[in-house]
Amino acid sequence: MEDSAVTDFVDKVRTNVKCTPGKGTCGTSQWSAARETAKRASRLDEEGLEVAVCRHGVLLKALNMFRGEIFAYPLFLQTQFQATNVHFYCTDIACKYWPYLEKVAKTMPELRHLLSMQPFLSVMHAKAHSTKCEIVWSGRNLEGAGSTAGEEVEMVNSFLSRCAITTKYMTKSARNDMLTVHAMGWNRRKQENLHVVLAKRYVKTITMLEGETQKMKDTCEEL
Repeated sequence: MEDSAVTDFVDKVRTNVKCTPGKGTCGTSQWSAARETAKRASRLDEEGLEVAVCRHGVLLKALNMFRGEIFAYPLFLQTQFQATNVHFYCTDIACKYWPYLEKVAKTMPELRHLLSMQPFLSVMHAKAHSTKCEIVWSGRNLEGAGSTAGEEVEMVNSFLSRCAITTKYMTKSARNDMLTVHAMGWNRRKQENLHVVLAKRYVKTITMLEGETQKMKDTCEEL
């Protein structure tokens, strides 16, 4: 995404909504992505990437972060899918992000339609949240989510992180080109192997369904 468009959006949001930095605590864990840190690192041009990935692992959108992991960045990415058929919006801090979105929607009515998406707390990250949070927000408990883990962003981040060794010495344009080439390569491999992945996921899901159905049947018989 264009840096100027992201910056304008972030400034607009932060003008309309008061930022309240916090510790980002849920349960016994502290989440750096939920601290709503607004300070910009003085020695860095960009502090990292914020990416949006579909449930099949295809990288859809990405933007440069200049202020750390603030909620306005995933909010901007969410607005990019408002005209698409997106039912779930997954993050590893859904319990913190969604109340923020509701707060923003009150002062910026043009964003209220984003609340039609369902918040989805990634399955593995949910284990580090409080028990109540996991029950309420985890994608495992959402109808229609299937066996989606919600950890696809972590896979993309892991893949792109290898670029950091060289991109930190590059100019801005060279960095963008390097990351773009890697992102295109990642998406190409995902698309070429999509039929295999979907077939394996289908078989795995059917097996899981049969197992859970049998467990439920056994439990009912015991009662």
